[in-house]
Amino acid sequence: MAGMIILGISVVLALFFATNSVFADSVDTSEQITLSKDLENNSVAQDILKKIEKSKKWIAQIEQRNFEALEKQKELEKKRAEAIQILEKKLKKWEDLWEYYTFDKMLESALENSPAKYTSSTYDHPLKFTASKINAGRDALHKVILEGGGPEKAREAFVIAAKITRAEMLAANSLFNVINNNAYYNQQILFSSDGNFEEIISGEQLRKYYQDYRTNPGYLQANPFDKISWEDLGKNNPDTECRQDQVLVYRTHADDYVCTTEYTAEMWVHHKMGTVVTDTFLETKDPVDVKKFQQDRIFEKVKNLNSKIESMQKHNELKISDTKKKYTSIFVNMETEQNEEEKKVIEKFNNSGSMSKKTFSQQISDIREKYKQLEETVVDEQSRILEILENQHQTSINNFVKNYESDSEMRIIWNSQNPVFEAEISLS
Repeated sequence: MAGMIILGISVVLALFFATNSVFADSVDTSEQITLSKDLENNSVAQDILKKIEKSKKWIAQIEQRNFEALEKQKELEKKRAEAIQILEKKLKKWEDLWEYYTFDKMLESALENSPAKYTSSTYDHPLKFTASKINAGRDALHKVILEGGGPEKAREAFVIAAKITRAEMLAANSLFNVINNNAYYNQQILFSSDGNFEEIISGEQLRKYYQDYRTNPGYLQANPFDKISWEDLGKNNPDTECRQDQVLVYRTHADDYVCTTEYTAEMWVHHKMGTVVTDTFLETKDPVDVKKFQQDRIFEKVKNLNSKIESMQKHNELKISDTKKKYTSIFVNMETEQNEEEKKVIEKFNNSGSMSKKTFSQQISDIREKYKQLEETVVDEQSRILEILENQHQTSINNFVKNYESDSEMRIIWNSQNPVFEAEISLS
C-alpha cells in the first residue's frame, strides 16, 4: 500500500515537471532516476520511469534551443552595432568630402569678407535671406520628428516653411538694394507685389524725385564743374523756414542750405551729400523686414489709388465748373442780345409815329417769347451735358475700381457714393 502511495506521488511530480516549463528549467536532468527493488518488476513503474526520462530529454532540448536563439540574438545585435558604426564612419567621411559644396559652407564663404557677416539683418545679403528660410524649414522638420511624425510629414513641413514666394523674393531683393544704397526705399514700395510698376497710380510719386536735375545729387556728382547748378539753389541759411511741403537740407559739398522736397532730400541723404536740418523724417528708422516692406507697399498703393480717384473727381469737378461757366456766359450773352433787340424796337417805336402800340407790344412779346424758348433749350442742353459728364465720370470711376476689386491686399468701401480704397493687410 505504501509503495503505491509513493508511486502515485512520483507520477504526479513527473507529470507536473514535464508539463510546466517554469519548473522544468530548475529540474536537474543529470541524475538517473531509479526504482527500488520491489518496483523493478512493476510494469506501471517501469512505464512511468520511461516517461520521466523522455520528459527530461524534452526539457534539455528546449533549453538548448533557447540558448542557441539567445546566442543568435546576441550575435545579431553585435553585427548591427558594427554596421551602424561603419555607416556612421562612411557618412562622416561623405559629409567631410562634400562639406565644401553645402549651403552652410557656401554662406560662410560668401560672408567671409562681407560687412554683412557682423550684422543681424537678414536682408543685407541675398544668401542670408535664403539661409533664414532653410533654417525655418529645418526647425519645422525637427519639430515634426520630435512630435513623433513620420518622414513624409517632416519633409512636407520643411517644404512649407522653407519655400520662398515670388512676392517674398522681390521684397527681399528690394530691401537688399535699399540697404546697399542701390535704390530708395520710398521708390521700391511704389512697385506692386509682382514687381511691376503701375504708372497710373505711382508715376506721379516717382516723378517727384526728378523734377529738377539741379537738385539731383546724382547729376551733381557726375558734373562737379557745373557751378550754375551748384550755386543756383543754395541761397539759404540755417534759420530759413521752407514752405510746408519742403524741408531744409544742408549740402555738405557746397557748404550751403537749400529748400527742397522730401523726395529730393531723401536723395541727398542717400548719396551722403547732405543732411536734413528742419525735419526728422529721414532719421534712422527701425529695421524693416519683408512683412514691414509689404505693409508699407500696400499702404502706399492704397494712398496712390485714393489719390488717383481724388484726381479723377477733381478733374470731373473742373469740367462741370467749366461747363457751368460756359453756359452762364451763354445766358449772359442771350440776355444782352434780348435787351439789344428790345432796345431797337423801343427806339423804332419812339422815333416813328407809324408803329402802333399794339404792334409794339406784339414785337416785344415775340422777342421775349423767342428768348424764353431759347433759354429753355439752352437750359435743357446744359442739364443734358452735365448729366453726360457725370455719367462719364461714374463710368470712369467704376472701370478704374473694377481693376482692383479682386485685389486680396485691400478692399473697397463706399463713402458718400464715392469709392475709396482701404488697406486690408493679408500677407502670407
